[in-house]
Amino acid sequence: MAISLSVGMRGALSTLQSNQGAVQQAQLRLATGKRVGSALDNPNSYFRAANLTSRASDLSNLLDDMQQASSVMQATSKGLDSVKSLIDSAKGLVGKANQSGQNNTLTGTLVTPLKATDLVAGTAGAGIVGMTSGKLLQLSVDGGSAVTTTTLSATTTVQDVIDDINTNTTLNPKGNGTAIKAALVGGNLQITSSSGKTVSLESDDTDAKLKLLLGSKTLEGSTVAVAGTDFVDTTRKSLSTQFDALLKQIDQTIQDSSYGGVNLLQGQDLKVTFNESGTSSITVSSVNYTAEGDLGIAAATNSFRSNDDVDVATANLKKAADKIAAQAAVFASNQTVIQNRTSFTKTLVQTLNSGADNLTMADQNEESANLLALNTRQQLAQTTLSLASQADAAITRLF
Repeated sequence: MAISLSVGMRGALSTLQSNQGAVQQAQLRLATGKRVGSALDNPNSYFRAANLTSRASDLSNLLDDMQQASSVMQATSKGLDSVKSLIDSAKGLVGKANQSGQNNTLTGTLVTPLKATDLVAGTAGAGIVGMTSGKLLQLSVDGGSAVTTTTLSATTTVQDVIDDINTNTTLNPKGNGTAIKAALVGGNLQITSSSGKTVSLESDDTDAKLKLLLGSKTLEGSTVAVAGTDFVDTTRKSLSTQFDALLKQIDQTIQDSSYGGVNLLQGQDLKVTFNESGTSSITVSSVNYTAEGDLGIAAATNSFRSNDDVDVATANLKKAADKIAAQAAVFASNQTVIQNRTSFTKTLVQTLNSGADNLTMADQNEESANLLALNTRQQLAQTTLSLASQADAAITRLF
């Protein structure tokens, strides 16, 4: 059975229904914070906001890659700083080698000390070394031709050997013992080269015979052999050993200067993409460094025996330091680009999200005020409906 409502009641009911829909919409906007929650609310704003949000999401993913790339650059920078520090330490060792002078020495290690009056040639025994008469003692300088200093005879003494070396004008063109000097030190023959050149003591006698004059090894550790017993500067030899150890540390530091599997110092390029279409990017070109490779720092030559050897190391270290500095500047420039694009992308993501919010977000203050007004209207509509109902009910009093 159809029920007919009065005009007053029908109008009040329609107002209540319309008002209730508006109340629900205001409550939804307050709950979600959005005035456009679906395409039904406002298709144009909804899809525009979706596009902005999608681009912001894509850039946020790229932003993570940029920040990782920045970390790669930082690891590379720290690696270069460490290599530079090691090169500076190597420079310090080379400087000490320069300061230690050019005195390369050879010192015998006989248990029974020699005397200046001992005879060098003859049957070994008291006062006789035991080398062979007629054999030669020679010195060669810097790998040059051997210079005969003494032809052993039955009357040649240890002091004669010393004097022959000191007065040899080929070895000492500027005077007695100025370049190559021999002396009896602690009962052992000692020969010193102040020229800084590589010098060898040689003989055409046997190894066993020469060892009667010097011992099986020199004090500096060289094995005595007739083919040539090299002079060794113990200070410079120690410094050269430390120098070579630093070169190994340089290589190890380079190997460890990686981040996330990328090592810009070992030939691994780094590509960083700046936009979602891939049309904006930068490729950081790598280098392939090793101490003795691209950096050009050769191992210590001849244990730094001569100043020439030390000078070579000094020049190599300077070139390597200059190369490191130049490459560090290139990497710093790339790092600046990456950091600038990272900052720009962060700002752009914020701008895109803000633009999307402007299209879809609700004004909380406005929606709160609307809800308050709608609640008031709802109460008034309910009162109106009640009054209309009372008017219809008055008719029953006539019966």
